[in-house]
Amino acid sequence: MRIPKPVNAALDWAEQHFGALAAVVALVVAAGAALALPRSVGLPVAGLVLGLALGGFAVFVRMSRRLARARKENDDLLRENGALRHRNTILSSGVITREAQATQALLMIPDEDEVLAVDHDPQRTDKLPELPDDL
Repeated sequence: MRIPKPVNAALDWAEQHFGALAAVVALVVAAGAALALPRSVGLPVAGLVLGLALGGFAVFVRMSRRLARARKENDDLLRENGALRHRNTILSSGVITREAQATQALLMIPDEDEVLAVDHDPQRTDKLPELPDDL
């Protein structure tokens, strides 16, 4: 079902100005109750409606501050999460891992002649060759 443009514009305006619209509706209901009902019933009903409107407005103002703070914190956390995801994606793409592998220390592999020439007991500890003093 299509909504006509003027109706859609009116609904958008009402959504943007919800606080003011609620206050006007509360005042109209309170005035109607004060005028339409007998004096002994109309004034308390009008007071009740105005009290509910003012209390609702106070809660709305208080909660809007908390909600704004929570939304800001949520945005910061989402931004930080996105930055960490981006960092992890870059790290896992291999750009940095390939560079890191090139800079790692290489293991020394002994020649086959040296391995075969050493005749030793596997239970015995071998001595390392001494380093020259001129290093």
